[in-house]
Amino acid sequence: MHEPLGKHAFYGVGGPADEFWTVDTSEKFGEIWAETIALGMPKLILGKGSNLLMSDRGFRGRVFCFEFQNVEWKDNFVTVEVGKNWQAFVEETNEHGFEDLCNLSGIPGNVGGFVRGNAGAFGIETADFVKSVEYIDESGMIQRASKNDCQFSYRESIFKSHPDWCITKVTFELTKKTDPNKALQQSKTLLADRWQKYPPGKSGGSFFKNPEGNFAGKLLEEAGAKGDRIGNAQISEKHANFILNLEGKATQDDILSLARKWKDIIKRDSGIELQPEIFICDEFGERIEL
Repeated sequence: MHEPLGKHAFYGVGGPADEFWTVDTSEKFGEIWAETIALGMPKLILGKGSNLLMSDRGFRGRVFCFEFQNVEWKDNFVTVEVGKNWQAFVEETNEHGFEDLCNLSGIPGNVGGFVRGNAGAFGIETADFVKSVEYIDESGMIQRASKNDCQFSYRESIFKSHPDWCITKVTFELTKKTDPNKALQQSKTLLADRWQKYPPGKSGGSFFKNPEGNFAGKLLEEAGAKGDRIGNAQISEKHANFILNLEGKATQDDILSLARKWKDIIKRDSGIELQPEIFICDEFGERIEL
């Protein structure tokens, strides 16, 4: 009860949740999920807390943190529960001799968040390897969706537009066999390189999506965004698409004010409307629009 959400999110921003549930198995979760929906309570699935900006006013409902993370292999198919840390999962696929997911190494999050948001890098996306998804619907029943049913697109999936559906397991199909040591080294090298490029300090990762044919960071840098500050929020001097929480003292309003300022400037100067990659959450679980 009244668990501070700031300590569970990369941004370090977020007041207390009315209820905070740690879930270690998916077997009985359907009952709790259906009850939460039937009661009309705000709800939030909290993964590793990246790509998320919570409200300083906290959360007036139930926050669920998944710790179930079993992995099952059958030839080149692997089924993994959504609480599994993504980097640990990538390295496990490497140890089995697959290099398919190497380019997605180093991005913070868990398996559920990667699938829901169709995370991607270096020309590949999570959806490229998804075979099927198991989820719990609004009535607490287990359902299965094929890759096509998931309606994947750039940083999107059907699960984003159906907040009453909760992913529990994902089956991936891998095809690129290689030497396990080579694959593991490739992932670990990319992990180190990626974290070296990330600006130091608290942030939720890239704040804006890359518009088609362009890069949000490039647009912001060319517009002079680097180093700009409102309150205790500052655009990184190292990468213009990162908004930092200085000394852990920034509020959600500080970060939103800075993001809105530069979104408006980019729109005015280039006609391009940047969209947040970060999920900006109010105290009732609704998305805050910039």
